[in-house]
Amino acid sequence: MHEFVQSALLPGLSEGAIYGLVAVAFAVLFTTTGVINFAHGQMVMLMPMSVLVAVGAGLPIWFAYAAALVVMVTVGLLQEFVAVRPFMQSGHSVSWILSTLGVSVVLAELLAIPYGGESRNFPHGISAERVELFGFATSPANVATVAALIVIAVALMIFYRKTAMGLEIRAMAEDLDGAEAIGISRARVSRTAMVLSTLVAAVTGVLVASTQLVTPSLGLTYTFYGFVATAMGGMGSIAGALVGGLVVGVVSQSAAVYLDGLYVNVVVFGLLLVVYAIRPHGLFGRAAVREV
Repeated sequence: MHEFVQSALLPGLSEGAIYGLVAVAFAVLFTTTGVINFAHGQMVMLMPMSVLVAVGAGLPIWFAYAAALVVMVTVGLLQEFVAVRPFMQSGHSVSWILSTLGVSVVLAELLAIPYGGESRNFPHGISAERVELFGFATSPANVATVAALIVIAVALMIFYRKTAMGLEIRAMAEDLDGAEAIGISRARVSRTAMVLSTLVAAVTGVLVASTQLVTPSLGLTYTFYGFVATAMGGMGSIAGALVGGLVVGVVSQSAAVYLDGLYVNVVVFGLLLVVYAIRPHGLFGRAAVREV
């Protein structure tokens, strides 16, 4: 049991928390706009890469973080304007799949410019040194990753239920035309969702860079597994994103430890098929109500 916890459960939870954070960001945007942002993984990488470039230019670390956050929000809003809002709640998924994938390719190429696509160490995050916790070896970065997922997911659920802006977002998600008829701005709601998603990406990027080398190609991996976590938990569900991410992380890590690494995707997608066979809309998803 100790071996399972140490080699599979704890690493799986920390890795799954990253997938969960990506899935949470997917859910934030999808709930509001009906768009899955396939460029989100590159947005995750944009944060640590921007910090590295700013520090390399001689800026103090606190200013580098502030500048990176400004870059993140600016890029996020540009993406929202050209690749998300035009297809908001359109029901035509091919359009936004192509638009967000196009942004992903552009961002990946731009992120490869500063260091020629080579992996870089990120010494400005949370410590990844091993510590003992309840008799198990872990790191402050891994603990912070799981804590960040829980805090962000709970905070967003409270935001949606208790704030005026959150209620506007829910109204827009339920009935786009009806929300606009009572004066809720489509553009404002879409921008708000993108900013929230971008802020989650910024936190995710720092947490990823604290334990792994920073490389543009890593963004595609997190987009892939984050989408699997989203599908498993239920499209648009924050709680589903949290649970789906952790499940995918633990299952994939367990498969990597106890089976050949080649079977990781087989096991993960096999589990996804089982979940969909039992609950076609995911663990926490809801069937769309069609009005006639």
